Amino acid sequence: MRTAARPRAGRRFTLRATPGFWVVLALLVMTEEGYGLSLLFFVAAVCHELGHLLTARAMGLPVEGLTLSAVGAELRIRRGCSWTGELALALAGPGANLLLALGCSRLAGEMGQLFAGVNIVLACFNLLPVPPLDGGQAVRLLLGRLFHGRGGWRAARAVADLTCGGAVGAGLWLAWRGNPALLLLGLWLTMGRIRGE
Repeated sequence: MRTAARPRAGRRFTLRATPGFWVVLALLVMTEEGYGLSLLFFVAAVCHELGHLLTARAMGLPVEGLTLSAVGAELRIRRGCSWTGELALALAGPGANLLLALGCSRLAGEMGQLFAGVNIVLACFNLLPVPPLDGGQAVRLLLGRLFHGRGGWRAARAVADLTCGGAVGAGLWLAWRGNPALLLLGLWLTMGRIRGE
């Protein structure tokens, strides 16, 4: 979830899906029997964004819209709240996933347990301290507050760079051993880190 700069007055909520989103969705559906896991991740992602949306509404912040892309979703919210409000907005999505995981873990059956696991994975991924992920925004806010401004921003950038470097380094080792998944994730995080500047 990323917040956007103030829009023009009177603008309505818009929902937009990029072509990349439809390509990724089509690939997931075509490559998975029964597309059950993809559906669970989709529902968890919707609940994640609803966590951000409901928190913004509770704080009285206007929400411009939602953009779905190949690399995730971006909820556009008008800025203008305190740093604690920004922190609450950043953590609301992962918090919604963790609450869902807690609730679903008590449900009997394989599907409830699987949905709990999907929510935990999504929450943990979004809490990585790399912009534009929620964890990256939270770390920026906390370190900016702790180190008063620019020193905090530099510290947050260093944390993001270490996280990306660690993921790429471990990913190279695993790719050499035959599993490129972590390398792809590390490269995706690095691109997000650069884009999140």
